[in-house]
Amino acid sequence: MPIPTLEELTEAVKRARAESKPRNFKQSFELVVKLPHFDSRKPEYKQNKSVLLPHPLKSTEVAVFAVGERRAMAEKAGAAFTMGRDELTALASDKKAARKVAKSYDYYLAEPELMPLVGRVLGPFLGPRGKMPDPIPPNADMTSLIERAKRTAKVRMREQPYFSVKIGEEDLSDKDVAENALAVLNEVGREFKNPSVEIGSVIIKLTMGKPVSLSD
Repeated sequence: MPIPTLEELTEAVKRARAESKPRNFKQSFELVVKLPHFDSRKPEYKQNKSVLLPHPLKSTEVAVFAVGERRAMAEKAGAAFTMGRDELTALASDKKAARKVAKSYDYYLAEPELMPLVGRVLGPFLGPRGKMPDPIPPNADMTSLIERAKRTAKVRMREQPYFSVKIGEEDLSDKDVAENALAVLNEVGREFKNPSVEIGSVIIKLTMGKPVSLSD
């Protein structure tokens, strides 16, 4: 199907919100895209990319692996979790704790010198989740990096003929959520020669809500 327009996506978000029962927690909006001609042998179906969204996801929790001043800067900038070299080394002998660290946060950043250690200790848990950390550039502003992480949606196609990604929270306006969805769809569509054929139904839903489908 053709990539939905902003107006169509906004209407779908409105419907998803209206048809969802009130919950005692803040729900997230999810975009689910079906790929009717999925073929894992083709490179266009092996997308693993980060999409910069127009509007940040406030609930995104960023974990940072760093030491010394850089770690202190990350904590001041609002990182949900930080860990240094000694704690990482200790995790090597505690797989349960390592798995918990890998599943507890949405986005990970690491100092380049810690990347090999992170890969060795947490790679088996972060890798399958598509959450391997991005390296922190030299002299980078941690506040800007964390803010950018909160505006990043990671799209990962694996072995299933669909993908899903978080595009907002209940406190975002309908239009803002729709603009985030459109940013993801446009970025994914660039990898296909004919997005109108390769992208099937587009679904928008809240965490515990009824799916709203924009089908062909």
